Formats: sequence, structure tokens, C-alpha cells
Amino acid sequence: MRVLFLCLISFFSLYAKNLVSVSIAPQAYFVKQIAKDTLDVNIVIPPNANEHTFEFKPSGILKLEKSDIYFTANLEFEKIWILKLKDNLKNTQIISTQNGIKLMPLQEHAHDGHHHHGDDPHTWLDPVLVKTHAKNIALALIEQYPENKAFYEQNLKDFLKELDTLNLQIQALFEHSKGKYFLVYHPSWGYFAKRYHLNQIPVEIEGKEPKPKDLAKLAKLIQKEHIKAIFVPKGANNNTIKAMANNYGLQIIELDHLPSDYNNALLSDAKNIASMLQ
Repeated sequence: MRVLFLCLISFFSLYAKNLVSVSIAPQAYFVKQIAKDTLDVNIVIPPNANEHTFEFKPSGILKLEKSDIYFTANLEFEKIWILKLKDNLKNTQIISTQNGIKLMPLQEHAHDGHHHHGDDPHTWLDPVLVKTHAKNIALALIEQYPENKAFYEQNLKDFLKELDTLNLQIQALFEHSKGKYFLVYHPSWGYFAKRYHLNQIPVEIEGKEPKPKDLAKLAKLIQKEHIKAIFVPKGANNNTIKAMANNYGLQIIELDHLPSDYNNALLSDAKNIASMLQ
């Protein structure tokens, strides 16, 4: 029995896939486009969790320790936890998929135009910038698993073409909407807005609900720009959102800023935004 048990362990060890970790679901999508089924991908932040307030559980730390690579995304929790887990991650490469991307300040007061709060990490919502994410991922995977070099290079080429197509599709949606404003609860869509010549108006200020004076400024801009909707993260529906929708006759529309099915979800969100700018 003991011999059989040891043989089973050896068998499963032989065919077990290597593991890499990512912080968020979009990165997992990017890794899978390049690696296909050659790797297992662990997503650190579970679905519907807040990427800004996330904390690790012991099971999450264990998966990270077992990962050959951890792809980061410049989120607040990474800066805190990577220092805490430094000794645990001696065998894990830590690589930012945003290497080579110049980060913008996180926009907190579009209606004032002057207040910012740190760097905006949401580069993955611009499909052109995702090409840089993909190239960084491919380089890291090829270095870690050189036996798959040709396979990963071909998959990268295919994925870059898909991203070019996605960008052109979204561009066409906003061809006649340049300079228009759209209202978001959380300021996730700054890079998307910049890419397609739009203006994002965030309601949330430094992660907090706006004060009455901020709401008064927003009200003027909503009327001036004929804004029809407030775009909110999936699952968000607090009192401020409900009150703004009721007071200003706004539709509440969910956008997925952490999509697991990246290409389809981003195109769908772009169509939702475009439909409110007509």
C-alpha cells in the first residue's frame, strides 16, 4: 500500500502544472491567452472583492508561495503585503505587468480639475496598454519556461492582433463622442477615457462618498453636460448612488472594471457607455 501511495504521488507530481499568480482577473485572462493550458493561474483577489481593501488569508499566502511568478498590478494591497511576505516569497518572482507604462494620477475631482490621490493603477481598461501587459507577461513566462518559447511567442502575436481589433471596435463606438463626459462612481476609467477622448467624472473622492458641496458641483455638471447615467462597479448600490439617480433622473448601469472575460466584457461596457453619450 505504501509503495502504491508513493507511486501515485510521483505520478501526480509529474503531471502537475506549474503555478503562477496574478492580482486580478483581467491579468489571469492575459496570462491564459499566452500560456493557454500549460499553466495553472491563481487569482489573488476573489470575485466581487474590493481590490483597494483586500487582505490575504492563509490559504491565499500558501498559493502565492507555491507560484513561480506573481504578476502584480500596482494596487495598494500589493505594496503592503509584498513587504510582509518578503521572506515567504523567496522562490517566487514578483513582476509588474505594467512595466513600461507611465501611470496617470488617480482622478478624484474631475469637476474641480485639480485634486489627485496617488497613481491610477487601472491601465488594463485601455486595450492598447494591455499590449504592454501582454508583452511583459510573455517575456516573464519565456524566461521561466524556455521550453515553451515558440508557443508563447505565437500566442502573444495572436493576442496582440485581438487587442488591436478590440481597440478599433471601441474607437468606432466613440467616433462622434469626443470630449463628452460620463459619470462614474469609482474613478476606474481614466485610461479608457483618455484613449477614446472622453472625460470621466468620478463621484467617489479618495475612496469616500462626496460631501454636500461636492454633490452640488456635480449637479451643475450633470445638468450642463446632459448626463443620463451613473456607471457603478458590479454589485455597488449605496445610498449616494440611489439618491443621485433619483434626484437627477439617472440610469444606474454596472460596469465591470475587473472582467474575467476581458475582450467581451470591455466591448460590452464600451457599448453601454457609448449608448449614454448619444
